[in-house]
Amino acid sequence: MTEGLQEYGEAGEVDPAKLFDLMNPRYMASPYDAYRVARERVPVCPMSADGPWVVTGRAEMAGVLGDPTRFTSRTNTHGAYEFTDACRELLAGSVYYRVALFNAGPAGHGRFRSLLDEEFSPRALRRHEPAVRATAGELVAGFKDAGGVDLLAGFAYPLPLTVLCDVIGVPPADRATVKSWLGDWLLMQVLPLPPEDQLRCAKSVLAFEAYFRDLLADRRRRPADDLLGVLADAAAQSDPVCTVDDAVLALLVMMAAGHETVTHLITNTVHQLLRDRAQWERLVADRSLIPGAVEEGLRFNTSVQGVPRTVTEDVTLGGVDLPAGAKVHAMVAAAGRDPGSADDPETFALGRTAPPRHFAFGHGPHSCLGAGLARLEAQVALEALVEGVPTLELAAGFEPQHIPGGFVINGLLALPVTWTTS
Repeated sequence: MTEGLQEYGEAGEVDPAKLFDLMNPRYMASPYDAYRVARERVPVCPMSADGPWVVTGRAEMAGVLGDPTRFTSRTNTHGAYEFTDACRELLAGSVYYRVALFNAGPAGHGRFRSLLDEEFSPRALRRHEPAVRATAGELVAGFKDAGGVDLLAGFAYPLPLTVLCDVIGVPPADRATVKSWLGDWLLMQVLPLPPEDQLRCAKSVLAFEAYFRDLLADRRRRPADDLLGVLADAAAQSDPVCTVDDAVLALLVMMAAGHETVTHLITNTVHQLLRDRAQWERLVADRSLIPGAVEEGLRFNTSVQGVPRTVTEDVTLGGVDLPAGAKVHAMVAAAGRDPGSADDPETFALGRTAPPRHFAFGHGPHSCLGAGLARLEAQVALEALVEGVPTLELAAGFEPQHIPGGFVINGLLALPVTWTTS
């Protein structure tokens, strides 16, 4: 602990600006040292004089996530950085600045979640599971004779994209275009973009929205058993749970929340298993460990690092006074390595039997709707890899490089792996 404090600030005088330096290669590779120091010394701290405030303490995080009235997520999809006047004008007629029902107050959020709960229920997952397995199997079959692949680009990226598009009802011919639009929408959410890129991405967002409007209209004409059908029908009721605008924004959010997150959950977990290859071999020998391996991946290095909230009234959190309007980042990834979350929390270990106590899927009323689907995809992914390429190992000379994103996503730019072929 002393060593960590020496890097991030003097003992007792931790400098949050150093602690959460998003451009520090060490932070990008593993923010957990910073979380550990902050949790013990400054569990609620501002990055600068006017915020945002970073929350790493488990109890404080539960307080934030469990109280959507005082800590609202209403503006979560409006982007983390300022846009130019031209960009804002272009987006003015879109749903970009609309409050997503996933982030709305208790009444609107509750009705909308009830509408979608069945689509992500255990019964629905059993219905989707054969298609998830078929997709994973086809992807592995496509590269298993090659002896090597970038597991992120060749497997972990297309698997959840295909599954999500199937669940929503996006036609296969459109998925490459949807992927491009989605990437631009995500860029606007998490990175400060130059003016020309802001305008380019904003135009993509408008095209993305128009596309989903057309799909929803098509579902009214030609009903189908998918999420588009559920949302199109709901928007057409006399007392609608959601409008067409609400449905369009919900689809954008689901595409983002259900894709990159699962991609990096898969690669982060496989990376940990292969770093200590004895654990991978143990998984190959005993596939009953796979559900626990996914849970350990969620605990130890989940893809989602933090979730933003805005304080709606003056409030005291963990002994710290936060003013109304303050921006808060609840670093949910930090909870997985809290000493109360597991024995020896800084070690990735198979075979843990205690119930999971991580916050990888959030906490409270706005916890992740698709948690069950994400777990299913990750488990099926590991099963397909264990079955198809059991001799999997990290490529020689591999040095992890991490995506930018800081408070949002922690993941690799690539995961090159090799294996022996028969």
